[in-house]
Amino acid sequence: MARMPRGTTPNGLREHLLREAEDFRDRYGHIDAQVFNELSKPVRMLASGQPVELRRYQLPADHHERCAGQPHDVLILDVGNRLHLEG
Repeated sequence: MARMPRGTTPNGLREHLLREAEDFRDRYGHIDAQVFNELSKPVRMLASGQPVELRRYQLPADHHERCAGQPHDVLILDVGNRLHLEG
């Protein structure tokens, strides 16, 4: 996982995850229209500010929560861009 760029805004994690999701979709979405549509779901959720579920291992390498628990922990990035452990 890449590091977050310096000087990111308070929404930096969401912006970083959005860039990662867009890059992944752009890399593999050409395979099939259905693949593109599936890979567009997280892009749309992140871009619209909706809550997003992710695993701890998906956090950027330099994020302070990355090593705070188990790599498979389910986290929620809420509409206020706060990260919560699910449950």
